[in-house]
Amino acid sequence: MARIVLAIEGDCCGPMSIGTVAVIRAIERNLGLPLREAQQFVDRCVFEGETLTLPAATRAQAEALLAEFDRLPAARRIHASIAD
Repeated sequence: MARIVLAIEGDCCGPMSIGTVAVIRAIERNLGLPLREAQQFVDRCVFEGETLTLPAATRAQAEALLAEFDRLPAARRIHASIAD
């Protein structure tokens, strides 16, 4: 099992954050998490300012998620790494 350390700088417009849908979908797709769980992780990062540790089944899965983050429009606001 690999662990991903994730922090996201929010780009808020009132009670909403802009650009997080793609982040949520990337987590859902790459880690195989339910949509609601992926959304809760992102909301905690953006709205609560938390740095979270997400589980990935394999290092390859974690690397795929980080690669997808790098391609997103919000990439500069996503701070993610694989924990050793």
